[in-house]
Amino acid sequence: MNNLMKNSPPQVELALVRHCALVTCGQQVRCGETLATSNSPERGDIHAPFPGKVLHVDSYRIRLSREKGETVPLASLDGLSGPEIRSRLAELGADLAPAGEVDALIINAVDAEPSVCSRKQLLADHAETLRAGIKALVRAYCPGSVVLALRQDSPNTLDELEISYVGGHYPAGLDPMVAKAVTGVEASPYAVVVGLETVHHTGMIVETGLPVSRTMVTLGDTGRLVSLGTPVGALVEEQGETVRDGDRIVLGGVLQGMTAASPGQGVDRSTTAVTVVKNPAPVAEDTACVGCGECVRHCPARLDPAMITSYAEFGDYEKAAAEHVDVCFECGLCGYYCLAHRPMLQYIRLAKSELAKARSLEEVAS
Repeated sequence: MNNLMKNSPPQVELALVRHCALVTCGQQVRCGETLATSNSPERGDIHAPFPGKVLHVDSYRIRLSREKGETVPLASLDGLSGPEIRSRLAELGADLAPAGEVDALIINAVDAEPSVCSRKQLLADHAETLRAGIKALVRAYCPGSVVLALRQDSPNTLDELEISYVGGHYPAGLDPMVAKAVTGVEASPYAVVVGLETVHHTGMIVETGLPVSRTMVTLGDTGRLVSLGTPVGALVEEQGETVRDGDRIVLGGVLQGMTAASPGQGVDRSTTAVTVVKNPAPVAEDTACVGCGECVRHCPARLDPAMITSYAEFGDYEKAAAEHVDVCFECGLCGYYCLAHRPMLQYIRLAKSELAKARSLEEVAS
């Protein structure tokens, strides 16, 4: 427990994304205590990375200060199998996709963006934890085969697995592209892709008996394990960078990442990097589509991002759904090539979020 907490910041901010908070302001919590439950099947619950006091709660975040306190009882996966393991891992903070029959479990060890190296660092430094995670995931999904997706220049410390090498150009490392490269089938219902960071989270659960409390984040040209909720501003300062007016702190790479709302925003399980984008930099503008077709030509999912984002812009989310917005894997290329500098990826994420909310309300009503 001391090893898990020794590098924890004095205060963390944990983002709520399709989560329901279970705590109130002023409440004392134990290390590993559940702070929020997920209302999405692809996301795990959120837990306290250390014992402390809840400083703030709203619909978007929970702030927690570190204090002396207790730890929750250790969890075990013994005696569980299949869906029971997946459910328990989700309760302990692993982000695992639901699945039926699984022919291939694909471990995606490819860092999606050129500036990100978190998965490469995990392979180099945490092979035993990854093995523990893979063993648990095999019990959870019962796949016919397990395949490790790698780039040719990546270290392979898991050579006991079947290896499939994928291309080195973006967006070849994104999950749908990796699944196609490994299976030869687009969107196969019998293949599950799990990112290496999720494998590592699962392995930490197995090794410690505690919920996920840390994640690997790219800082500069290396990866580092940091406590969930660590403020991005603190990480930038540790790297010796100065953030000036107009600069942006991005959670993730420059193509797929999301700009932090403030330097106090904390990293979460999906944060692969903390990147500072210096001013001046391209800024999305509230402009009309010029009909150039660049987004359509460069979309690897062969969608019509111009049409989808136009529907999202004016709140017609059902029409965005009819244009298969859920198929988009958010590579960000449409926004990169947009001549009008429209916030393409932001509109797509807005449509997905609003559609998810509507579906959740329908499920509650039924």
